[in-house]
Amino acid sequence: MLEIRAGIRFTRSRKHLPSTATHPPASVPLRSYIQHQEGSQNKQADFNSCKMNRSTELEFLDLHPFVRQTALDRVRGTIFGGALGDAIGLYTEFLSRDLCLAAYPEGKFQLVEPATELHNDGHRNKFVQTGWTDDTDHALLIMLSYLHSNGQSLDPSDLAHRLQFWCEQGLRCLDRPPLGLGRTVGRVVCDPSFREDAAATAHRHWKNSNYTAAPNGSLMRTYPLGVICLGKKLDETFQIATDFSRITHADPRCIVSCCLATVLIRGIVRSDVQNEKDIDALIESSLSWIQGYIIKQTHTQDAEEPSDNYPPFDSDEFYRHVRAETLEELQLDDALKMGYVYKSLGAGILLLRLALRRIDSQGFLENLFEELITSLVMQGGDADTNASVAGPLLGALFGFNMLPGKWKYGMMHAGWLFQKCNSLASVSGIYLPPSPYNGQADSDTGVEGGKPPLTKEELYQREREFVEQYFNKSQKRANENKTYTGWVGKLLGK
Repeated sequence: MLEIRAGIRFTRSRKHLPSTATHPPASVPLRSYIQHQEGSQNKQADFNSCKMNRSTELEFLDLHPFVRQTALDRVRGTIFGGALGDAIGLYTEFLSRDLCLAAYPEGKFQLVEPATELHNDGHRNKFVQTGWTDDTDHALLIMLSYLHSNGQSLDPSDLAHRLQFWCEQGLRCLDRPPLGLGRTVGRVVCDPSFREDAAATAHRHWKNSNYTAAPNGSLMRTYPLGVICLGKKLDETFQIATDFSRITHADPRCIVSCCLATVLIRGIVRSDVQNEKDIDALIESSLSWIQGYIIKQTHTQDAEEPSDNYPPFDSDEFYRHVRAETLEELQLDDALKMGYVYKSLGAGILLLRLALRRIDSQGFLENLFEELITSLVMQGGDADTNASVAGPLLGALFGFNMLPGKWKYGMMHAGWLFQKCNSLASVSGIYLPPSPYNGQADSDTGVEGGKPPLTKEELYQREREFVEQYFNKSQKRANENKTYTGWVGKLLGK
């Protein structure tokens, strides 16, 4: 192992380095866009002279042109990893393991044509095939907010404003309606006091749950912060992840999960995380952070007793999930607990561990991302969120070029997302694009997505069209009921 300053480490063995090979064409639009971008970048962007660092924490990028190129690939891999995990996870979201096997007996998925058909049921009929869900939408709200400020502002209150707008209008820049809204986010964001003080509103809702509500809604959106915090110190990153979680999810279990996922992505992109010891070190750092946070919050709120604001933090439960050895151990399809934040966190950490073990023994494998994400979503439960947490961790590790072509080239809005990844890398100081990026001139990044908000009449019309499409899909399912008999029909609810 060769140690290099600023924390970045490279191994002498090639098996530890992400491949830069491109995949065969699977979808012309995204492939053509990538080729155009890469060609322009190679001609006009000089990685050797691209010293845009705004922090000493980014000095490692100047060690060698390869470092910046690798970091750029990992940024793209992080964002695409989350979106792909979400899109693939939708196939099995809320199903039990048995139903997953019955609905998709081959246990394989593809988003390029002919794309794998979504199982026809009341949940999946709400969504468009090959697209992502609210999990990715909410992560993009963080990313678009940061882009809009040209990387000069990272404001949780702006995310709160964007979440409030999304709950009614959806992601307007892509004309995506607000489908899949979680219960906690919905209750908190729609509270009249949310705009005035989001964190206080979230804390009150958590208190009203008797301090028990710890769902995964803030964890699923945190991964862009791992890229954004690339040039920040570890404690700064913890604080930012905390602030962005607590506007909707106040439970320390949600906060520590966001902290850990964020610093892991930051560490992977920086090449600080290369083995399980590195993972375990960040687990300990995250645990120390949340324990200090609880003490600080208890004192600042002048509670007579600590229990008035925060129940004792159960470190053993935290460790049980982040040290799980099998997906079965996490019981991801538990109908009563599938949305629990530690289940998603534990699944993401486990898949990262498994990936590092395979890389250490066999080197980077072409299909490892697909294999691991597929194994996860076939467990059922809150599959899209579980994969939205694991996907960015694996995507950061493998890089965009190692993601499966039959997924990334077929995903809806893939070309748009690739462009936004480049913009994020630009404002984060990772590389200089052929043309300077101006987030405020990019209408997509505004709260309204560069389009006027839908009127009440337009919202009503959109809802009518949605109901009609939903009914048509449901009718198709009713017509197919006759084709299933025996145990398969029972499993599929026929």
